[in-house]
Amino acid sequence: METIKELKTKLENEIKKASQVFVIGHNEPDFDSIGSCIGLYTMAKHFKKPAYIIIDDEPSILDAGVKMIMDDTKEKYNYIKKEDFLKIVHSNALLIMTDVNNKQRTSIGDSSDKFKKIIVIDHHNDSEPSIPSENKYITYETSSVCEIVTYLLNKLKIPYSNDVASYLFAGISQDTARFKRNVKDHTLSIASQLKKKGADTDYVNDLSLEEFESFCRISNLIINGTILKKYTDSNLAPIQISFTMNRSNPTEINSKEDYAKAADRLIKFRGFDGAFVFGYVSNDAVHVSARSNKIDVGKILKEIGGGGNPQSAGGRFKTDNIFNLEQKLMDSVPIGISQEENIIEEPKIVLVKQKIKRKK
Repeated sequence: METIKELKTKLENEIKKASQVFVIGHNEPDFDSIGSCIGLYTMAKHFKKPAYIIIDDEPSILDAGVKMIMDDTKEKYNYIKKEDFLKIVHSNALLIMTDVNNKQRTSIGDSSDKFKKIIVIDHHNDSEPSIPSENKYITYETSSVCEIVTYLLNKLKIPYSNDVASYLFAGISQDTARFKRNVKDHTLSIASQLKKKGADTDYVNDLSLEEFESFCRISNLIINGTILKKYTDSNLAPIQISFTMNRSNPTEINSKEDYAKAADRLIKFRGFDGAFVFGYVSNDAVHVSARSNKIDVGKILKEIGGGGNPQSAGGRFKTDNIFNLEQKLMDSVPIGISQEENIIEEPKIVLVKQKIKRKK
């Protein structure tokens, strides 16, 4: 693994040597993915290199805020599809992979083998099938890749616009749940530097506004599909973990952003020490989003083939039985709590009721 100082030197040297620079994040990008892509693209252009951002997702499945960023910047940045990349890539091109280290979670998959040089920058646990690269900077001690990229831009003294500062700020804000989790002193310092560079927090807030249909969909998922399971360890107070899925229609397909937003919302409830939200994103693939401030959800997801950091994790799993996957998650939770033996209680239904004030 690279240190951040080694990464700074390596990035500068490899960008300067490359004939082209391609930047790619994970499928269905979030703000950290798109923001860090734009920051790294800015770095490549500073060194006068042809640069491209590979995003192959259909616009209809993109998060509304991410689509807004892409629409606002389509004249500034070279967004290309996988088919375009395959037509133009040189033998001396550089690939920078950001906010992801599993090649199957990118749109180019095994086509990453076309690159002789790949640099990986991520804050999720290394997961299989991982990119075969000697140049990896992976740390879950950092809030987001946007935090890392901002640090690099500043250390390399690369100028960037107010808009770029806003996109980077959006990535940090989203991955810290608006500065509520995984926030270190350096996170706040980087955010402050972005504000001084002109990051527009009103614009960032607009990016995060939720559509009403999405709000209703997520609320129904939480209300009708959540169960609580209590885990008791001899050294700890009881830990309560929620498991949420569409129990009335388990095969319904939704976006992974919906599952992530539901997990973010659940972890705000008192007494919820961890939240796992999952559902189909295609006919045979289930996405899991996990959040916690008390257990290591990254370790739990890694156990069953996903990944992430202790407070935020996720994964995509091929399965035709979502209930089997739920049981695997339930059985794996003790790994994230303690290495000692746990006593696990049977799940109970949680009724999330709205309090309605009635006129007397």
